[in-house]
This record gives sequence, C-alpha cells and structure tokens, in this order.
Amino acid sequence: MEDEEDEFLDLNEAEEILRQLRKENPGEYERIAELRDGIRAARTSTHKGQFVFCEASYPERESSKGFQQLFLLDANGAVVWKDIPRILGAIKCGPELKCQPLPKDYNATVMRVQRQFAEEVKHRQTERMHTLSLSHGQNYVLRELRVLFAATTDEDQKAMINVLEKSFRGPITRAVNREVMLLRRNGVSGEPLLKALARIYDQHNLRDWVNRRSLHAAGRPVSKIVCSEALV
Repeated sequence: MEDEEDEFLDLNEAEEILRQLRKENPGEYERIAELRDGIRAARTSTHKGQFVFCEASYPERESSKGFQQLFLLDANGAVVWKDIPRILGAIKCGPELKCQPLPKDYNATVMRVQRQFAEEVKHRQTERMHTLSLSHGQNYVLRELRVLFAATTDEDQKAMINVLEKSFRGPITRAVNREVMLLRRNGVSGEPLLKALARIYDQHNLRDWVNRRSLHAAGRPVSKIVCSEALV
C-alpha cells in the first residue's frame, strides 16, 4: 500500500495543527473549544463506517478526565480500530468538506458503542481495585472466603460472606490487620474463620468503617459521547 502512511496522523502532528489554528485563527479555535458534547456529523470518506469519541469522567472532579477512547467502526458497526494515529488519519479533513445527512440507525450505533465503552470502564475500575496493596492476612481471608462461598448453598451465609469480603478487601486499620494476620498464622479456615471474621467485623465496627471509606472514595465515572461522525 503506497499511501498507507497517509492513513495515519501522529498525535504530535494533530497537536501542532491545533497550535497553529490557535495562533492564526483564535476565534475559530475558541469556537471549536466551546462546542458542546455530543456533536454529530456525517461526511464522505473512503472508509465506510463511523467514528465515536467516548469519555468517562467524575462529576465531582471536573478537572479529572478519567478515561477516554476513540473507536472507528466498519460499515457493519463492528469496531475495527482503537489506535489514535490511525483513527485521526481516517477522520482528517479540511474545512471545505461539506456535511452529509446522518444515516439511518446512526444514534443506535453510537449508543451501542457507549455501552461497550461503559463496560470497559467498569472492567478497568475492577482491575484497579484488585491491584490495591493488600496484606498477606487480607489475601488469606479473602481466598478462604471465596472457598466458603463456592461450597455453601445457604443464601444467608452467601450474603454474609459478601459483606465480609467487601469489608476486608479495602484499606483496614492496623488493629484489624493484626487480627487477620493471626488468623493466617494459625491457619484458621472454614466455619471457625467465618465466625472469627464476623466477630472482628462487629468488634471493630467495620460497617461504619466501610461506609466512611465509601463516602471518601471517588464516585463511579459517568460515560458520555464527546463527538461522533458517520463516514459515508
């Protein structure tokens, strides 16, 4: 493919285009910068499909962008590219290019991508939570709780295990950590472990501790469509 390089637009090159626009035409630059989210467009292109720019941000932290992702779909609505240089190259155009009517089912396709993005964000958050630094004692009791959960058919016991797992998965006090380290050292498991963890939960008021932890934790990021474009 002789002109394959033309299909890519380096991020540095894109930033340079914006810097040049800001310098030479500050009014147009400000107009673009102030555009609302959710802008839709359609134009002719050799690539037939759709472009979608998604973002997940935290409402209580406006300066934090959270997660961002570009998607380029084919004519059947399947995601074919997520890499920025290739997508920027595919959607690059001059100001003289005229808009085209939005195709049928345009919004349905965009919303499907947003739902996919929201699932990806949720998965990233889960991975981030699982990579929190946990003590050996916490890892031990969480592993044993998973064994207990898989072995029991009692719904009340399963609910209790879920509460305990949530309580011992995040940051804990030094006093609680000493207790779980002792359980690990003594190899406590099964029903005795469940009773011991329930006692620790009550004695150290872990319900209040978890509630305070939740209040101070960042809320869930809200996904939205920054902009999208049909390539017809």
